Amino acid sequence: MKVDQSVIKDINRRKIMSLLRRKKKMTKSELGKAINVSLPTVISNVNELIEIGVLKEAGVASSTGGRRPTIVEFVKNAKYSIGVDFQIGRIRFVLINMNYEIICDRLIEFDVLRDMDKMMSDVKSEINEMLRIMNIDSSRIIGMGISLPGTVNEKDKILEFAANLNIDNVDFRKYEDLFNFPVYIENESNAAAVAEYKIGVCHNKNDMVYISINEGIGAGIISRNKVYKGYNKRAGELGHMTIIKDGAVCVCGDKGCWNAYISERALLERYRGKTGRNVSSVRAFFELYDQKDGAAVEVMDEYIEFLAAGLRNIILIFDPRYIVLGGEMANYAKGFIEKVRRRTFSGEKLFSEKDVRIVVSELGMNASVMGAAIIPLNLFMEVEKVY
Repeated sequence: MKVDQSVIKDINRRKIMSLLRRKKKMTKSELGKAINVSLPTVISNVNELIEIGVLKEAGVASSTGGRRPTIVEFVKNAKYSIGVDFQIGRIRFVLINMNYEIICDRLIEFDVLRDMDKMMSDVKSEINEMLRIMNIDSSRIIGMGISLPGTVNEKDKILEFAANLNIDNVDFRKYEDLFNFPVYIENESNAAAVAEYKIGVCHNKNDMVYISINEGIGAGIISRNKVYKGYNKRAGELGHMTIIKDGAVCVCGDKGCWNAYISERALLERYRGKTGRNVSSVRAFFELYDQKDGAAVEVMDEYIEFLAAGLRNIILIFDPRYIVLGGEMANYAKGFIEKVRRRTFSGEKLFSEKDVRIVVSELGMNASVMGAAIIPLNLFMEVEKVY
C-alpha cells in the first residue's frame, strides 16, 4: 500500500503545533522524541512552521555534550480565529488566538431577526471593525465558526431550521465571498460541546453529553473524540424528546417536549401560572429562590423533577461518562445541582452516580461562541479533529 507522504507531513506538522501549544517551548530533539520522528524531519517541518509564523526560534538550551540544541517556541498570537454566536436578540463575536484565549469580545443586539442577507452584512462590518481595532490583518485569520440555535448541515453549510429564531433553509455558502477566510457553521450545542471538550470542565474527556439550557434546549454529544451528529446530522435535538404524553405545547408545535418543561421560558411561565405574577428574568427568579420564596421553591422542585426525567433518558440512551449542564442555566445550577443528582439517581437500578458524573459548565454562556471559534483552529493545527 502506497504511503501518501503529504498526509504524513501534514500529520507531523499538526503534532508539532499541538505539542508546542501545550508545552510552549521545546528543543528540536525533544520534539523528535516526543512525536517519534527523525531530527531532519523535525527540522524540515519546524522551518516551514517558522516561515508561516506560528513557531519561532527562542535561543539555545544547555549543552549535554556537543552543539547546544535550538529551542523552538509556539507563537500564540501568530494567527487568530473568529467565533460568531447567533441567539435570540443578539449576535456575539469573539476573536481568539491560537492558545484559545479571547482577544476581543463584541456584541450586536437586535429586536427582530431581519433579512439574513442584511444580518450577514452587519456581521462582516462588525468583524472588520473588530480587526481594525485590534490592528490585525484578515490574512492572519484562520477561519470563522458560526454557532446557530437549530439543526445544521455543516457539510453543505445550511441552517435547516431554527425554531427560536423562526428561520429555516438558510444557505451560508452564499456568504463565504464576504470574507477572506473559510467559514464554518455548527449547531450551538455541538459548538458548546467542542469548547467543553477542548478547554472546559470535560477537557479531553470522552463520552460526554452537553445540555444547553436557554430559551430552548439542545445537546452536543462527544463520542470517540468527535462530535456525534447521527445519520441525518440531527443528533442532539434532545429538547424535543417527549417526557409527558400530550403534555405542554412546545415551540415546535408538538406536546410534552422536554423543552416545554425545562427551558428558561418554561421556568418563568410555570412561576407565573402558579402565582399570577410575572418574573422579568431567570436571574430575578433565582433571587426569589435564594430568598426561599415559597412559590419559587415549589416551581424549582417541579423543574428539577422534569430535568432529572430527561437526564435519566439520556443516560439510558447514550450511557455517557459525563453530562454537562450549560447555557444560561449554568449560571445558577451550582445552587441546585446536588438536588438534580439525587433525583436523577434515586431508585435507579440500571445505573448509579459512580457510572456517570453530572457537572456544571465552567464556560457558561461563553461555551457556544468559544466552540465556534475553536473549530477552525482545531482543523488547522490539531491531529485529533473533533469537528
